[in-house]
Amino acid sequence: MNKDLSIKEMLVMGGGLFSMHFGAACMLFPVQWGKDAGTALWPMFTGVLLSGVILPYFGYLALVKGNGTFLSITQKLSPGFGTGFAALTIFVIGPLYMVPRMSAAAWAAIVQITGFETENNLPAIVFAVVFYLITYWFVVNPGRVIDKIGRILFPVLIVVVAVVIVKSIACPIADQWSAPSFRQNPVVCGFLEGYATADLQCALLFGIIVVQGIRNAGIEGKAVNRNLKKIGVFGLGLLMITILGHMIAGANTGGTIDLTLSALYVQMVLKLWGGAGGILFNIALIAAALTTAVGAVSSTSGIWEDILYKRKGKLFSYRNFCIMSCMLSCIISFADLDTIVKVVGPVLDASYPATIVIAIYFCLCRKPEDEINLKAGKWAMISAFIISILQMAVRYSEMFNMGWEYISKVYYAFPLAEYSLAWVPVSIVFFGLIRLTEMDTVAQAERV
Repeated sequence: MNKDLSIKEMLVMGGGLFSMHFGAACMLFPVQWGKDAGTALWPMFTGVLLSGVILPYFGYLALVKGNGTFLSITQKLSPGFGTGFAALTIFVIGPLYMVPRMSAAAWAAIVQITGFETENNLPAIVFAVVFYLITYWFVVNPGRVIDKIGRILFPVLIVVVAVVIVKSIACPIADQWSAPSFRQNPVVCGFLEGYATADLQCALLFGIIVVQGIRNAGIEGKAVNRNLKKIGVFGLGLLMITILGHMIAGANTGGTIDLTLSALYVQMVLKLWGGAGGILFNIALIAAALTTAVGAVSSTSGIWEDILYKRKGKLFSYRNFCIMSCMLSCIISFADLDTIVKVVGPVLDASYPATIVIAIYFCLCRKPEDEINLKAGKWAMISAFIISILQMAVRYSEMFNMGWEYISKVYYAFPLAEYSLAWVPVSIVFFGLIRLTEMDTVAQAERV
C-alpha cells in the first residue's frame, strides 16, 4: 500500500482541486476586481488572498485536524444545529445556487460570443441537459471524480488561462492603471469580495472528493491527511497565481472597457486575441463551469447520503442524490442568471461567517475535542450565524424595499457592521465568555 501520492498523482489531484475552486467565479470575478481596484490592486489582492485562498486552505486544515468531513466536524460542535447548518450550506452550494449558476453562466457566454438569438428556449434547454449529463458522467464514481477533473478539464483550463494572462501582461490594453472605482478600504473590499467565490465552503465540501481520490490511489490512515494538506497547498497556490494574474489583466484594461464580469472578460480577450479570443473564452468558461458543478454535485451528494442514507436506505444513495441534484440544478438554471445571484446570493453569504468560525476553530484551537472548547466553539458558530441572518434580512429589506428599518438599526448597532464584519467581535465575545464561564464552573466544582 502506498504511503504517499506519486508526483504525477499529486499533480493530477492538485490540478483537480484547483479546477474545482477556479470555476466560473474565480475566472470572471478577479478581472472585475482588478479593473475596479486599478492602482489599489495590491492591497485589494491582499484582502482577496485572505478570504479567497488562505481561509479555504484553513478549511482543508480543519478537515485534517477535525479528522472528518464538513458534516462530521460541524456536528462535533453541535449535533443538532450542525446538521441543519450543513444541510442549508450544501443545498445552497449545490442545486439552489452555485451549480445552476455555472450552467447559466456558460450558456450566457455562448449567446454573448455568438450573438445567437432564438424565439424559444429549446437551445438553452438542450445545452443545460447536455451540461448536466456530462456532469453526471464525471460524478457517478465518487472515487474517480478528482482524477477525471485533473486529467481532462485541468489541462484545458490551465492552458487557456495561461494564454490570457501572459498576453494581457505582455501587451496591456491600457498604458496605466486607473484610480479605484470604490471608496472602501481596498483590503476590506478585497476580503469581502472574496466571499463571493464561496471557496471556504467549497473547500470544506470538496475535501470529501479529494479524500476519496487519495484512498482510491491506495492510501489509508494518517497518510490521507498528510497528502490532503499537500494537495491543498498545490491547488490553492495555483489558484492564488491565477487570481493575481487575472486581477492584473483587469487592471491592465485601465478602465477602457465599461463592462462587468463575463462581458468584461469577453471584450478583454477579443481585444487581446481577436476572434480567437471569443473561442478561447467559451472553451475556458465551459470547462471552468463544469469543474465547479462536478465538485459541488459530488461533494453535496456525498454529504446528503451521510445525513439520510441510514434512515431511508438505498433511496437516498449517493448516485440518486447526484441524479436529483443534476435535475434540480438543470431546472433552476433556466431562471435568469442575475435573478439567481440576486435572490439566493445573500443566503450563501449568510452561511460564510459560521463556516469561517468552524474552520478557524479546528485550525487554531489547541484542544478542539475538549468539552469546554467545543461548547465555546458551538456558541461562537451559532452567534456568527445569527448575526449573518440579521445582515441577510437587511440586504433583502434594501433589495425589495420591505421597510425593515428596525432590523437595520439592530444590525448596525454592532461594531464593524458597516464593513459587513459584525459577526467577528460577536463570535469572539461569545467564545471567550462561554469558555471562561465553563472553566470557572469546573474550577468551583473541583474546589467543592
